[in-house]
Amino acid sequence: MNPIKINYRSNPYLTINNRNYDLQPTLQLLKGIQITGNLRLAAKMCDYSYRKAWDILNLFENLLGLALVDKKRGKGTQLSELGEKLLDISNESDQLLSHHLSLASKQANNALNDLLSTSKPLIIMASDSEKLNSLRQQHLPIELHTEGSLQALAAYAEEKCQIAGFHIASGQQGQKQLSQYNRYLDPKLDQFILLEQRQQGLISHPENPVHSLQQIIEQQLNFVNRQNGSGTRNLLDSLLLEQHITPKQLKGYYHEEHTHLAVASMIISRQADVGLGIQSVAHRLKLHFTPISNEFYFLVFKSISTQLPQFITELTHQNTPDILNYKDFITFLADSS
Repeated sequence: MNPIKINYRSNPYLTINNRNYDLQPTLQLLKGIQITGNLRLAAKMCDYSYRKAWDILNLFENLLGLALVDKKRGKGTQLSELGEKLLDISNESDQLLSHHLSLASKQANNALNDLLSTSKPLIIMASDSEKLNSLRQQHLPIELHTEGSLQALAAYAEEKCQIAGFHIASGQQGQKQLSQYNRYLDPKLDQFILLEQRQQGLISHPENPVHSLQQIIEQQLNFVNRQNGSGTRNLLDSLLLEQHITPKQLKGYYHEEHTHLAVASMIISRQADVGLGIQSVAHRLKLHFTPISNEFYFLVFKSISTQLPQFITELTHQNTPDILNYKDFITFLADSS
């Protein structure tokens, strides 16, 4: 049986003449405008088309009879007094309700678990992956936690999860990463499945494309980093060492984000000039991408205790994906160098 949970959510609605209008899309747009000062960028952050974003704002402006944003030539888009107030009210309400809703959910689930016998979910700890993140919307019996590659493998070694996801570069960079990963791997029991191949590189704004780490230093550009322990952070540290660059020389080295999308969002909102991330995220947000490293994303598990569910194998786009033992995994990496 799939795990069953009771969740209480505080989605805000505007009620006019006994008709409810969902405020959440509008609040997300207003938050995006507050961050970026640009409706087009805010629409991208919310995965809306520019036209849809305008339609959402126009609907509520017509309902309220007041403007939510002020759009001035040469100054971008700013929130009106009403828009600012609406966000403030929403934030205050969320903080007030969050504790009470969390408590109510916990009490309800404790009672429900006493009545229902449910199978334990599959726990996955993994480095940021768009493919794995797509599972979150499918209501599957899993708990997916996004961690850095090293943290995910450490948790796997401590049996805190059944599957760990990590990425590893090809060539010499990959061999350096492997020396760190090996302390958490069991050559006798671990098995591996290749989830995807992808590219890591410098993500920057198309109006000011960045092509190298040296350019970042020379132009004193603001860098946004990934968190310590992530595979991307390890890749950057290795590149800095190779090029005889110290972290202090990289402005923003200690500014950390936990996902590739978060890094790209900082760049698109002009809060940073450049960061290291994957090509697919850069292209999705129409940002400039300079490739640096080809890499492989693997899932590791112990076949004696974990049977890969179909929804995992389907992510590889193969009905029967190759499952590698440790020796085959090492051979694969060597052949790809």
